[in-house]
Amino acid sequence: MIAHVTAAMLAALAPAQQADTTFAVDAGGRLEVNQLEGVVNVTTWDQAEMRVVAAFDEDEGRLDVGSSGGNAQVSVKGEWGEPVYGELDITMPRGMALEIAGVSLEVGIDGSAGDVTVSTVEGSIGLVGGSGNVALSAVEGEVTVSRASGKIAISAVDGGVSVSQSEGAIALTAVDGDVMLEVITSDNVSVNVVDGDIAYEGTIADGGRYVLSTHDGDLDVLIPDGANARISIDTFSGELDTDFPVELEGDFGKKRISFTVGTGKALVELSAFDGTISLRQE
Repeated sequence: MIAHVTAAMLAALAPAQQADTTFAVDAGGRLEVNQLEGVVNVTTWDQAEMRVVAAFDEDEGRLDVGSSGGNAQVSVKGEWGEPVYGELDITMPRGMALEIAGVSLEVGIDGSAGDVTVSTVEGSIGLVGGSGNVALSAVEGEVTVSRASGKIAISAVDGGVSVSQSEGAIALTAVDGDVMLEVITSDNVSVNVVDGDIAYEGTIADGGRYVLSTHDGDLDVLIPDGANARISIDTFSGELDTDFPVELEGDFGKKRISFTVGTGKALVELSAFDGTISLRQE
């Protein structure tokens, strides 16, 4: 089924130019949102239907919604097919996969239990939920994730990143912004930051690998009580600060040292070119 809400229909609805439409979708399919500038807020429910409430800033805007082949599409276009500023509130099936792409776009997602892919050039991304594959990319804007699970990949250029109460493999790159990871359950964490601090509080699992690296920033890492890890430290002009005793191996004068906590079954690699590496234990 394909549904269209034209500018004329919007004008007939209200001076604020709002549209509200609900249509049937495949609860196990995928929603694609594109050709939009503005704000997208997504919530979920346990129905095989999708509701889209839209508001536009331009008279010539057109909302295109529809579903075919198990996929649903939502887009907002101008007269010549160009993106139009709008605000969308979408309610979709909880397990439906979600893909959102835009140039100037603020995205908020709450309650998703499916794959999530979001890409925006200018605007923040906020995600609560998401499982399977979670891939988020923001050029200019903050990225915030909580209660996600599966494989989490985040790319940020100018903006901070926060991941909390999440589990699964994490691969994160950031250029200019701090990174905070809290209440993480994972055996595979990779974080690479050019200019920003990194804080990690989470599991250090036997057999796991944790690589945290910042060029111009500090590292703050919680080593859980009872963890078994081989910890390597690499710094050029930074410092090492621990609140528990360690037996260092190597030459700190060369800024490359290591030590073992417990039986050393996990590998923790910490690198700060110009910053303090702080290790805490509780």
